[in-house]
Amino acid sequence: MNLASVQRILNVTPIDGADSIETAHVLGWQVVIKKGEYKVGDLCTYIQIDTVVPETEQFDFLRERKYRVRTIKLRGQISQGLIVPVPAFVYKEGDDVTEIMGIKKYEKQDNNPERYEKPRVPKVWYKKLFYIVKYNYVYKAMPWLQKKTRSPFPKHLVGITDEERIQNMPSVLKTYAGKEFVVSYKLDGSSITIIHNKVLGRSKFRICSRRFELHDKKNDWHRVFWNTAFNLEVIKLVNHFKTNDIIVQGECIGKFNGNHHNQQTDSIRLFNIYVNGKRMNQQKFTHVCKLLCIPYCPVYKTTTLNHDLPSILKESEIKDVLNPAVEAEGLVWRCVEDNLSFKVINNKYLLTEK
Repeated sequence: MNLASVQRILNVTPIDGADSIETAHVLGWQVVIKKGEYKVGDLCTYIQIDTVVPETEQFDFLRERKYRVRTIKLRGQISQGLIVPVPAFVYKEGDDVTEIMGIKKYEKQDNNPERYEKPRVPKVWYKKLFYIVKYNYVYKAMPWLQKKTRSPFPKHLVGITDEERIQNMPSVLKTYAGKEFVVSYKLDGSSITIIHNKVLGRSKFRICSRRFELHDKKNDWHRVFWNTAFNLEVIKLVNHFKTNDIIVQGECIGKFNGNHHNQQTDSIRLFNIYVNGKRMNQQKFTHVCKLLCIPYCPVYKTTTLNHDLPSILKESEIKDVLNPAVEAEGLVWRCVEDNLSFKVINNKYLLTEK
């Protein structure tokens, strides 16, 4: 789903006790708008939550929120996203206007590229002075001297981990009705991809965050990913399947990224295993993880999909399985038959997210 796209207003409903605002329905989303601003059938530009809009006069009302679009509640009504007029030169439903409008995806701190450019500033004065000279003067004047710390995610080997939200694909609830799904908890951490192959007869590991491949083991943030990756013992999968072509993806959780799950140590919980380039069926995935004692995202239940949008959203409003004192981020649904998957984020979690 595009971050900003031209969509049609499917319905407009009143808000109890509100005289100047109402709710517009777009795809599977509901957005609070000014009363009378749009009517059913109108085209609009829908901007998703977890995005950052440009710092222009049009979006100045989001200045205090640092121009981030997120889930809010107005007069008791949840509002998710923004609805703004369609650019004059765009007129077709479904058109992608993300670049035209300058909309960016909001990235958590660990996925911010600036965190991979250089290590943290030392506290000892002479080391701090050397750090300032090195990064603020030498590398800026002669950038070719700076060691490459990260590179783009290797999409030619495996896709970036980013499940689609059910509100962006509500038709799935009808087309997949009656099919069996494995439903797992969505953990609140940092996405990690571990790629294993063999080069010149030796095992080689490549470690990636959501957006980048990480190379600098001395960098504080890189080191967390590398250490947790080796603790996972991916080599068990290499030996079990008797192949060097193994890719795993999971959520890296712990103290380094907010510790939503109240973990004592940093660890990885898997949600994908690829063997020779093919993603494993969810039921086989669970079986293999149990057999080899490899930690994976906890399963909520296995069930038949028989939900409408309100009921599937309501079902995601649960407490976290690892830390019952907080809200779960949500649930991930994956079809047993063909591995189609989507995520259902807990609105209570979104409303309390800092």
